[in-house]
Amino acid sequence: MNLLINKLNCFLIISNCYMLSLNKLLKLIPKHFIEKIDVLPTEEIDLNQRDYCHLIREGEILSFAENKFTQLLKKNDPVGLAETIVGKSNMLNYKRYGEIKLYRLDGKAIRKEINQSGALVKSIVKYSLKRIFDSQEETVKAPLMFEEEFLYPNEKELRRRKFEEGTWIFRSGFSNDKMYFLEKGRVQLLTCNNRELAILGMGACFGESTLIRGKKHNNSALAMENCLITVIDDNILEREIEKETPLVQLTLFLVLRRLEFMNSLRMADNFSRD
Repeated sequence: MNLLINKLNCFLIISNCYMLSLNKLLKLIPKHFIEKIDVLPTEEIDLNQRDYCHLIREGEILSFAENKFTQLLKKNDPVGLAETIVGKSNMLNYKRYGEIKLYRLDGKAIRKEINQSGALVKSIVKYSLKRIFDSQEETVKAPLMFEEEFLYPNEKELRRRKFEEGTWIFRSGFSNDKMYFLEKGRVQLLTCNNRELAILGMGACFGESTLIRGKKHNNSALAMENCLITVIDDNILEREIEKETPLVQLTLFLVLRRLEFMNSLRMADNFSRD
């Protein structure tokens, strides 16, 4: 019983830290890395700046991709973050409605601190960016440093589990206290409506986004064949994230949010073709 209570408390800590304390993270970022900007309806703002990205404080911005499907961005949503990290022009177009209030974040500082971050966080950011920019048809694997600098040094703390073909690894709507690394086999990710989101192969990670952002699972994961999976518990993930600077933690949170709404745009496109 005590073990169960401790696990529950740990999950609540992560949820509060990463879902409810975004404002606290913003307050911890050095002032020369962050600036408040108010944009009146009659004013113009360039949201396609390589060395700056933005975070919505108040107001709404409509984002849309080449497929013309839209995603309404609101408070605490990033604008141009992924592109700033990799030095690309915006892949999305933006249209704002009325007055908006933003945070402007220093892109050079973000790139520098991400490059200096630990293997786990840097790996999550790297493969999340690849999922944002690249086709979802192929498995996006974790970079080699994830295994060499995180998995191997911590293997005594990590668990390996076997999932037989047809077994649910997790279901949509349930709380999450783990992330997963797929060593062998294939895993199918399904939306809450049982639509296929992706098929993951050897070397892929999954489950980390909802855990870090303090949310329940958006999707379900099904073993398509016999799988061997390394399980990374929440306390280990929390420990590694706590080692990072507030700017790195904020960037991690926002990159995962960007990936979430990119997946929404892609799913809308896929459904329209059915």
